[in-house]
Amino acid sequence: MSNTETGGFTVRRFTVILGLALLAVTSAQAQRGSWQSEIGVQGGYARVKPAGTGANDYIDVFGVPGTNYVFGLLSYGSLYAILPWRDKIAVEPSFVATQAQSGVNGLSTARVGLRLDYALTPKIYAAAGGVLVYLEQGGTHQTALGVQAALGYRMRLTDRLNGRVEASVAFTKNTDQISAFDDYALLFGVSSRLGGAAPARRAATNQAWSPMIGLQGGYTRTHFVGAGGSDLTAISVPGFGSSLTSIGTASMVPPTLFAVFPMGRKAAIEPGLNIDRIQSGGATGFSANLSARVDYAVSGNWYAAAGGNLNYIKATTGTYGKESGTVVGLNLAWGLRYHVSGDLGGRVELNYTMYGKNKDLPVPPQNITSVLVGLTMPLK
Repeated sequence: MSNTETGGFTVRRFTVILGLALLAVTSAQAQRGSWQSEIGVQGGYARVKPAGTGANDYIDVFGVPGTNYVFGLLSYGSLYAILPWRDKIAVEPSFVATQAQSGVNGLSTARVGLRLDYALTPKIYAAAGGVLVYLEQGGTHQTALGVQAALGYRMRLTDRLNGRVEASVAFTKNTDQISAFDDYALLFGVSSRLGGAAPARRAATNQAWSPMIGLQGGYTRTHFVGAGGSDLTAISVPGFGSSLTSIGTASMVPPTLFAVFPMGRKAAIEPGLNIDRIQSGGATGFSANLSARVDYAVSGNWYAAAGGNLNYIKATTGTYGKESGTVVGLNLAWGLRYHVSGDLGGRVELNYTMYGKNKDLPVPPQNITSVLVGLTMPLK
């Protein structure tokens, strides 16, 4: 895990190379068609149902922007890209991957989707393709294949930000460790242009920041104060957000979804958000992971940030018991911003968050050190 802490700028370079590679597969003819190259994030509601049981054994999952840990494997990939191929056809990969380790116990999951999107009209599209899910636990690993289909509606949210709403289904085969399951989802996605020139500089306003939204993920290490050797190390793309606390794991990592709003010449306000809700068999786990901080442009593209965190947890059973409570914390960050491609920006930051103890929940005080890679989209 330590290699990740020292590789923040290697990750930065990787995101730039990835953006250029995605551009390379897009032809000039495709750019004039019904699609443009985009990267986006999606979330919403999904129902996961073990296949062929005939029982009332489904799991309802709701995530903003998406539920990544474990249930990202079962539901949908929260990070996606649009790659034009023909006049009305685009290739869409989607992705979510997580890995967590506490002592000798580790779990790795990934879900990769690949489909073709066909523009029925300028706004309505249909899609079909395949899914691969990966699970590694206890030294063994399994992969399972499936198929997926979707029907969606595209819209323009701002001049530089697109949105979509889609209904999707996926059916996954069984393996030795993964039972066959079906999932039905209603998702909302937000995406921004990948190709083209960089956005104009903000010389007219002389502001160091512009309004944007973004998502982030990467490496985190949670130290539970006074809990012995139970520290948790994890990597998640996109970030875990509140998907850990919604299923009874006490680690409260930084939110995945964030927004930036300029405040004066060099400062900006940055709220962060994750909402996750899991319900099955009468048991419910809910977590809202919130943050608010001030970002300050120090020099060039370097910035510093400081603010507060609030994590609200409510559960009807499991680790927390039939209880609810709020855990508060403080966060500090140091980061570097950069342009990726088109309207997309990026950042790499070192983040340190401290949470105190809550008497109503079995959550120990904890310190979280994170190396996060962010992807940003302009709001206007």
